[in-house]
Amino acid sequence: MNKERCNAYLIIYIIVFTIIFSFLYIIKDENKPEDYAFGGDFILFWAASKQLIHGHIYDIYNTAAHDAVMQSAHALSHPYKLPFLYPPSMLFFIWPWAFFTYTLSYTLWGLTAPFITAKTLSILCRNWSITAFAFVSPQFCISLVTGQTGLLIALILTLGFYYIEKNPFVSGLFFGLLIIKPHVAFLVPLGLIFMGRWRTIIGMMTSATCMVGLSLCVFGLDAWIRFFEYSHMMQDSILHNVALCQIFITLFGFLSVHHVPFSTALWLQIIFSSTIIMFVFYKIKKGRNIKNNLILCLAASPLCTPYLLHYDLTYMMIPAIWMINTAIETKFLPWEKLLLIVLYFSPFYILSLTLHYHMPIEPIIALIFLYVASRRHSYLEKNAVQC
Repeated sequence: MNKERCNAYLIIYIIVFTIIFSFLYIIKDENKPEDYAFGGDFILFWAASKQLIHGHIYDIYNTAAHDAVMQSAHALSHPYKLPFLYPPSMLFFIWPWAFFTYTLSYTLWGLTAPFITAKTLSILCRNWSITAFAFVSPQFCISLVTGQTGLLIALILTLGFYYIEKNPFVSGLFFGLLIIKPHVAFLVPLGLIFMGRWRTIIGMMTSATCMVGLSLCVFGLDAWIRFFEYSHMMQDSILHNVALCQIFITLFGFLSVHHVPFSTALWLQIIFSSTIIMFVFYKIKKGRNIKNNLILCLAASPLCTPYLLHYDLTYMMIPAIWMINTAIETKFLPWEKLLLIVLYFSPFYILSLTLHYHMPIEPIIALIFLYVASRRHSYLEKNAVQC
């Protein structure tokens, strides 16, 4: 697996990927142009931007008012409600989008973050081919098609990892931006605290505090009060909705779909998450390389939250690229190639199993991914190899 082979496999995959998706699009009758829109969930952010521009800040946290703005765009019609469950600090990232048409806004949203993230990742792993391979993956396409925040979170994490050794404080400034969606990768800041990386932690606290303070000055305290009230009300109803839990890629979602009582499923998730966290802390306590340790924390993050969706996993490109890059520089461990291929194409079959057969197997896939990442982490630390 040298650079030339990686380039060749990339070209072959892009051709096959394009042919398969074009064929599937043609044969599916329900995917008619008038019923289908790329970036369907992006209407959530475009509508919030429009409410901001017109001064209706508090209506963002009102399901009926927010839904009315989404429907007024005539971009698409969702069969379900899309509540805005992001804190007011998220509004800085979406404020300008309603100045443009929905299509242009989504195009800018969908392409800006991938290009910046791809460039940063290519510098991070020193091999553009591996980065390009990740950016034509099924998981990347899920994030692009939904128009959700997966690519934005991946960009923030990538920049944080890029500066972690060069400038820990700047790295922390980027990690602090995760306050817009803290549960997605909360094991990363938790790992930094456990390892005592105080310069990075100070940077993280600085940017998070500035984001909250600036949002209080611009949007007011009432916006935060409404956010907490609204998110508590909506998340409580969402977590108790078994039909919605089937799209969660967590142990809690798996148990809820199989009719395990809410409190039991939640406590089992807490026990499971605590076990994963203790395992990761045990591994990174013996680790010497900060970047290797943090990537292991990132690989374990999907197993440590009850609320996570398919598009949130875009940031898993970072540990995946780390594994492939270090394997090319050293060697592939036994069965590592096969496991990585299975994981790479997993969105194809796990979505089908989840939506059509109500068999959410994502926690199992996430455990396999953590096993592969943990094994590579042990190998790199044993042989003093840096990513």
